[in-house]
Amino acid sequence: MKSVLFACVHNAGRSQMAAAWFNALASPDKAKGISAGTEPGTRIHPEVLAAMREVGVDLSHAQPQLLTDELAQTADVLITMGCGEACPTIPGIRRDDWPLEDPGGKPMERVREIREEVRQRVAALVEREGWARRYALVLTKEPTSRSSTHPPKVLFLYGSLRQRSYSRLLAEEGARVMASLGAETRFFDPRELPVCGSVPDTHPKVQELRNLSLWSEAQVWSTPEQHGALTGVMKNQIDWIPLSIGAVRPTQGRTLAVMQVSGGSQSFNAVNALRLLGRWMRMFTIPNQSSVAKAYEQFHDDGTMRDSPYRDRLVDVTEELYKFTMLLRDRSDWLTDRYSERRERDHKAALDPMNPKHRVASGGG
Repeated sequence: MKSVLFACVHNAGRSQMAAAWFNALASPDKAKGISAGTEPGTRIHPEVLAAMREVGVDLSHAQPQLLTDELAQTADVLITMGCGEACPTIPGIRRDDWPLEDPGGKPMERVREIREEVRQRVAALVEREGWARRYALVLTKEPTSRSSTHPPKVLFLYGSLRQRSYSRLLAEEGARVMASLGAETRFFDPRELPVCGSVPDTHPKVQELRNLSLWSEAQVWSTPEQHGALTGVMKNQIDWIPLSIGAVRPTQGRTLAVMQVSGGSQSFNAVNALRLLGRWMRMFTIPNQSSVAKAYEQFHDDGTMRDSPYRDRLVDVTEELYKFTMLLRDRSDWLTDRYSERRERDHKAALDPMNPKHRVASGGG
């Protein structure tokens, strides 16, 4: 197995991002990534933690460590990021330098840009060396009759507040696969979201959720099955997203994938309930779905998913959602344009005395 060492000054931003992306994209039986710094900080930059959490990567347990000659000697490849001459030079070890900006203290939008640049560099390295996970995908040629060129925007919602939430771990695994396909992913943290209707919808967590829904082009809903249905945590998030905000529908036309985890045997009660909600929210729910039985057996200690048919199905679902999103996102307005709604709009316009059409229609006697 090859070892790639990512090194910067404080080991609190760039190198942590790079090692996390590397371990998400590289096959664990082919290569592993580690990180260190010449002057390690005391903690990971908060903005880096937040940015990586948006794409399903949890760095809350990572700690900066010192880059020593001994640690460098264990690596096959050394990638430096701004540590200059302070980084050791070890004979026989391949070395490359990535001129990446330090994300510490930067605005979130800039941190996200750095995160994406790191991902692209890591993905290129993994692909070039033949270290990609077995689910690394080469998609068939995309349709040419589309105008959007930005990465698909995918929002992940999960339905548990537990520290080791298997619905969140399943969503995070899906986000890693989605990121390997080139999508931009974000998560909503349901902690501190009030019960629907208990506070005004101006509450910051409600606004955060609604803004993420508006931002998204696709969504993934992942819930535990509890008492034969989805959890209240999951339903509460969906309840806070209205069918319409003025003239805008926060979910209409988005693609949707549904997933569930169970503590016992495989079940489909929760995903079936999510499908009903997706239809109610006027979303395009893809045919495939993921249901993971005995979820406590399906994840490594670090939160990544074990190789299994359940994981294969998750990759199937993620790839299918990516494809459907690429096909539909530039056509969603046309696909969701309904005769009944056009007729209702015309009727309301006709009843409006200030509308020019109404004045013309009523002035012919």
